[in-house]
Amino acid sequence: MPASRPKSVLVLGAGMAGLTAAYQLVQAGHDVTVLEAREVPGGRVRTLRDPFADGMHAEEGAMFLNGHHTLTMGYIALAGLTMVRIPRSGSPFAYIRGHRLANVDNTSTRWPVELRADERGIGLGGLWKKYIIPVVQRNLRHTRDKRFPPPGLRRYDEMTAAEFLRSRGASSGAVEIFGVGYLNLTGNGLHCISALTMLRDLTAILPGLPPLPGGFSVGRYRIDPFAKGFHVQGEPTPLTLAQIREDEFTILGGNDRLPHALANSPVLERRVIYGAEVVRLAPGAAGVRVTAETSRGRRNWDAEAVICTIPFSVLRQIPIDLPLPNDVRQVIEQLLYTSVVRQYVQTTARPWNRVNRSGVGIADTPVMYVNDQSITQAGTRGVLESYSTGPHARAWAVMREPERRRALAAGLDQLYPRVSRMITAHAMIDWDADPYARGGYCSFEPGMIGHQMRVMQRPAGRLYFAGDHTSSLPGWIQGAIESGHAAAAAVHRAR
Repeated sequence: MPASRPKSVLVLGAGMAGLTAAYQLVQAGHDVTVLEAREVPGGRVRTLRDPFADGMHAEEGAMFLNGHHTLTMGYIALAGLTMVRIPRSGSPFAYIRGHRLANVDNTSTRWPVELRADERGIGLGGLWKKYIIPVVQRNLRHTRDKRFPPPGLRRYDEMTAAEFLRSRGASSGAVEIFGVGYLNLTGNGLHCISALTMLRDLTAILPGLPPLPGGFSVGRYRIDPFAKGFHVQGEPTPLTLAQIREDEFTILGGNDRLPHALANSPVLERRVIYGAEVVRLAPGAAGVRVTAETSRGRRNWDAEAVICTIPFSVLRQIPIDLPLPNDVRQVIEQLLYTSVVRQYVQTTARPWNRVNRSGVGIADTPVMYVNDQSITQAGTRGVLESYSTGPHARAWAVMREPERRRALAAGLDQLYPRVSRMITAHAMIDWDADPYARGGYCSFEPGMIGHQMRVMQRPAGRLYFAGDHTSSLPGWIQGAIESGHAAAAAVHRAR
């Protein structure tokens, strides 16, 4: 329902959390201004176009858009954007202990690690079904509980992901296999992150999951993805949610088209101030005063409420002269973020298509997770990415460029022999070095998630927190939107 008394609200950050919070509050009748330090909207939803030839691009941040992420799908439909279905592809390649494995889901694959008899002959997919998927499916409904984690899941937050696998009966060899690829891409890896973090994240990506909650609004405008059609390239008519829920997508032309569409919509186009870097939060005449550096010098804004979507890795460097509870200050200082380095090469061809259309390769080497960023793009050229996190990411970041390029070429050749001979362009994104991110996405080590999530999800006086780090799905656009809606609702209800 519309606001009985419009409030003045400042939103700090024009990523997906900030934009959707602002969008909802404006629709509810509030006076909203968004301050963004960068010159463009989107935060970590960013698309890289330079230095690639032939109009190709790659995603610097959010890559995959899942059809059952109903809020994400709803905003894409609202913006009238066309999605491109990511083709279902074969099993990934793997490079482990110096051995190249062509099909890790093949039951005849012989892993160069010691496995028990019941772990051999079932492939990587079989190991997932044996040790992980039943636990995720059994506890799926609890991962969205408001008081997370509920008692039945707390034991998973007291152990690392590796300890969880061992508690399920996985051998050391099986744990080593799980440590190559997706499960190792958060924090400092499988042996450091909370098992509950891993299990909750998997509810975002596993096939066959029910739609996440959608249709939420704090004002008169209702984003209801169940009532909208979805435009998918190659489909003659819009599709329903039921028709897209099992698939993964990207946005035609790049995922950054979504935040740009929202920021430039009639609702928000005059409300986002770019190049405004927040340098202080303090009490103000209306409630909170935010000071920011702009191209015209230092400026102050006063508001009754502030929604802060700034990552805590950045926020901890900004003076906050508000009476914050000690536990809030503690979480701001201590929340962990994943180091992420993403490296891209453009190639004259896509030789991986002969064996694996997705280009996905997993390795126990610094390249870690390799994928084809050009899989939905036309043409003969390719864009191959190496996605590295944790210690490997930090090692890449300090290498000199010639050394880094040689090491990257060697790592890619181990998965796809002689692909380095086809490279025509390089690019690298180091999210730790980004002054407005200072990391890729948050991570939780054992014992952290329950306390830190509860602290981040409650307001501190007139200061409200949003951003994917405060949500049930850190690192996902869906999580960012959930948090934006939750913060907007809290501001709307406040007296």
